[in-house]
Formats: sequence, C-alpha cells, structure tokens
Amino acid sequence: MRRIITAVVLVILGIIAAVFYSRPLSAAENDFLIYFENSTLALKSQTIDRTIYLPLQEIVRHLGLASTDATGSQTFTIQGQNSRLVLTPGSGFISYNDQPILLQSAIRREGSQWLVPLDFLSQGLSRVAGLEFRYRPGSRRVFAGRVMTTELAMNAQSLGALTRLTLRAGSPVEVELQKEPAQRRAVVLLKAKAIDPARERLEYKDALVQSITFDDSEGMPRLTIAIADDVRDVRLTPSDGNRVYFVDFVREIVSEAGPGTPAAAAPAPTAAAGARANVSPGGGLRVIVIDAGHGGIESGAANAGTLEKDLTLALARRLRAALQSRLSSTVILTRDSDVALTSEERVAVANNNQAGLFISLHTGFSQDRMAAGSSIYIMKPDFTVGISEPAGDRLFLPWYMAYRLSAPASKAMAEHLQNNLSQALPGSKFPIRYGPMGVLASATMPALALEVGNLNNDVSVKTLTDPEFQTKFTATLAAGIEQFATGRRK
Repeated sequence: MRRIITAVVLVILGIIAAVFYSRPLSAAENDFLIYFENSTLALKSQTIDRTIYLPLQEIVRHLGLASTDATGSQTFTIQGQNSRLVLTPGSGFISYNDQPILLQSAIRREGSQWLVPLDFLSQGLSRVAGLEFRYRPGSRRVFAGRVMTTELAMNAQSLGALTRLTLRAGSPVEVELQKEPAQRRAVVLLKAKAIDPARERLEYKDALVQSITFDDSEGMPRLTIAIADDVRDVRLTPSDGNRVYFVDFVREIVSEAGPGTPAAAAPAPTAAAGARANVSPGGGLRVIVIDAGHGGIESGAANAGTLEKDLTLALARRLRAALQSRLSSTVILTRDSDVALTSEERVAVANNNQAGLFISLHTGFSQDRMAAGSSIYIMKPDFTVGISEPAGDRLFLPWYMAYRLSAPASKAMAEHLQNNLSQALPGSKFPIRYGPMGVLASATMPALALEVGNLNNDVSVKTLTDPEFQTKFTATLAAGIEQFATGRRK
C-alpha cells in the first residue's frame, strides 16, 4: 500500500513539474509605471522570454480610448480619432489603418488578458493616442506626452569614518531624509513627480552601506539605503541650489577613553553660498577633482607608442592614491578609463561636486627636442567674454568667466606647487603661464593645468614612463596640495 501511495505522489509531482516547466520562461511580476502629464499609471508587468509585457486593457482604459475585444476573431481593436489599431495574439504584426507594423516581440493573450511588449507603446499606441512614449532600456518606467522628467545620478564613496552618497539632479529637487534605525535603513524622499534615475540600483557595498535602491512604485520616488549596525548617524546636506545632495553615513568610532565611548563623528559638509561653498568647515579641501587630460579618440601628444592620454591617467590615479593617504578629502577623477570628455564635462565634475581644487594633468610637447616642456597654467587675468571661439583644439575655449571667483587662490596654488616641484625635481623649472583655457575658464574653485615633461624628447619620455618618477612626482604634488589645504584652515 505504501508503495502505491508513493507512486501516486511521484506521478502527481511529475505532472506539476511538467506543467510548470512547459510554461514560457517568466519572472515574477514587477511594478511598472507610466507617467502621464496629470496622472501616473501603476502596472504589473510580466517578463516572458526576456521581454517585458504590459497589460493592454488597463492602459487603454486609463487613456479613455474605445476598444473592442472580439473573442471569435481573436482580435483586439483600439479606436482613435480617425485611426484604428488592430492586434492579433501570437503575431508581431499589428495593423494601423490597415498598414502593417512589425514589433520586436509577438502580442500575447492569456485568458481574457492581452499583453503587449514595450515597443508597442511607441510603435502602435502612440499613433492612436496622439502621445509620445519614452522608455530607457533597463528602467521600470515610461514617460508619456509632455511629462517633464528630472534625471538623477548617484555615486557612493568610502571616506574612512563615513560613507558618502552623492546625488546629482538635473534640476532643483526638494529632498527629505527619513532615518529608520530599527529597520537598519535610511530613506531619501525625492519630492518631484517624475524622476528618471540613471540606475535603479547602485552597485555599491562597504562596511557601512549594504545596498542603495531607487523605487517609485508607491507614487513617491525614493532611495532606500540598507545600513550596517556600525552607522551612528545619517546626515543630509544640500548644495548647488538643491541640485546636489550629500548623504553621509557616519561610523560609530570607539575612542581611546574606553570601549563603547563614541568619538566625535566626522563633520557633515557645509553648504555655504558662492565661492566658499567648496570649503570644508575647517577651511580645508573637502573635495578635490583631478582631471586626466585627453582620452578616447583624443590621444594628445605621442612618441613611439607612448600616448599622453595614458600617461595623464596613470599620473591621475597615483595622485589620487597619494592624496587619499594624506587627506580626508574626497578625491574624484574626471575619468578613470579611456573615454573622451569635453572641457565642459571635465570642469562640470568639479563644479557639480563643489570641489575645493581642480587640477588638469597634461604632458608637454615642444618642437625643441631639448626643451623640458613643463609648465603650470592658470587663466589669463585680462581674459574677456568678447573673445571668439577658436577653431581646432578644444583645450582653449574662452566661454566663461567663473574662474574670476578664485583667480587669486589659483595663482597662489600655482606658485606653491611651482616651488615644491622645482625643489623636488632638480632641473625642472615649471614656469607659470597664462592662457584662455577652456578646461579652467568655468571652474568656480582654485584651478590650474599642469604640463610635465616633453613627449618630443626621448629622455623625457623615458622619465615620464618610469614608475619611480611617477610616484615621486605625484607625492610631491600631494604634499604641496596638503600644505595648501592646511594654509586655508588658518
């Protein structure tokens, strides 16, 4: 009897398994949003054979369009003003006013429910609804019609006693921080209707932050950050007219007074107005941005396979490491790979992150093979807006005048580094030069461009590619920047 029961159970399990595995590959339902100008439609999507499908009838009802579900002919018809859209299940073809349109995936019908792939919205529904549907691959939302969206970028970085999450919005956004220590999480509410995040989830994890996830399924865009037990406090600081926010997760530090006695946490960044917004409460450098010149198709100067873009990136990485070992500042590279950036994009990294110092690294090139080539550039004091844009090299783009805010500090920094480099590198003069440099013109903080060596000099190339020289050079720069930062605290 026991054998019979066991056999029956096995047969039943086999049938269940056969039914389950014979179904199309489908993920669990996920919340999906369509933002309209005056409303938001929340849907349950289905992922079938790696294609996202949406329930058609709910969308049609929300838009108030007339429709007919003809069971006998297996067609679904949507009526617009002087237009008609006809769908049939199992086919990627739809008919708009009797003209065929091919979708990337077939229309599906499951029972009484019609399911359409995402490209149906832009290829078919937009024609009868009179609306444009905008979708970014990988996201969980569609924007329809004249909906104004706010782009959101975020990055996280460990700064020793704290982890900093930086949020950058395309337009000013009101933000609210909700601390939920019992749930070991913090929630950042973004009070804007339509947020378009560059990423749904930030792939970042360290000793303080476990996960960072964007979600707007409940109608209020939010970031949920899972935090570790070591987080003592969470602080929110606005900047750049509410376009940038710093969310700091502060570690609980045990002082020498004994176990369980928390030391003072690192101060949150201030949001002072104007040129002093990039200075920390103590007057030092809260954020430093290092620009590795050239990149991508812009190789810069070259000599026998040695490219300027590769040397500048190597020096930028070494300088970042040297600064991080000396200062508690956030050190950001404008590029950390072989990508092309415009002058505006480079300096925007510094401005958007409220940097206290911006240094653009380059190698020199002189027709005189015996020349050293090294120089320190700062903006011309008499630079004017009336200068027309030159053709050719985009290193010289005389567009903006923001550099005037920090011109004295830029000169002081240049003189300081000139003295340090000349002493540490015998034979190197590093004269200070002036020019209308686009990569410096719109910087709102002390900014300079540094050229080192001469790529037209074989001896100089050998020196520039020597790891020992690179380490010594960047260590000298880091020491000079540290002294500059210390001077700003006084």
